[in-house]
Amino acid sequence: MAELMGAGFDGFVPFGSIRQQYSQGDGGIPMSPGVYVVVRPSTDPPSFLTRGFGGTHKAKKANVPVAELAAKWVPGASVVYIGKASQRKRLDGLWGRISEYEKAGHRGQTHSHSGGERIWQLADARDLRVAWKVVPDKTEDRLETAMILAFMDKYGRIPFGNRKAS
Repeated sequence: MAELMGAGFDGFVPFGSIRQQYSQGDGGIPMSPGVYVVVRPSTDPPSFLTRGFGGTHKAKKANVPVAELAAKWVPGASVVYIGKASQRKRLDGLWGRISEYEKAGHRGQTHSHSGGERIWQLADARDLRVAWKVVPDKTEDRLETAMILAFMDKYGRIPFGNRKAS
């Protein structure tokens, strides 16, 4: 986490406190474009759930076989997902994207965020933390791609919760 803090990431809050993090300038999750990461406090090998905490996306529960989860796991990595938030029509940026993710997994509700669904099958998913970095509008794609490529350079594969390199 120190490396992420040094790179300008803020937050590192548990998903359980996301509802209290709404902000526009008071230290909570900003309504700005940016990149966010989901961090697992432990780098110990995880246990996986057959049925995760995640809600349904397009009327489908997003659970995958435990063997597939084990094969995707990245030993030694604390970052389990890297995502981006654009400044959408609702102008909710990071706040909107992270709160959708929280609704998807932590609260297990119907949702529109299909990225990173695997993380909700981690037995310790309730301990995950989210951090964010605000960036100038239209640069979030570039930073997300750069971070995933740097992760691949270090670990030889993409983060556990990501589906593709960018």
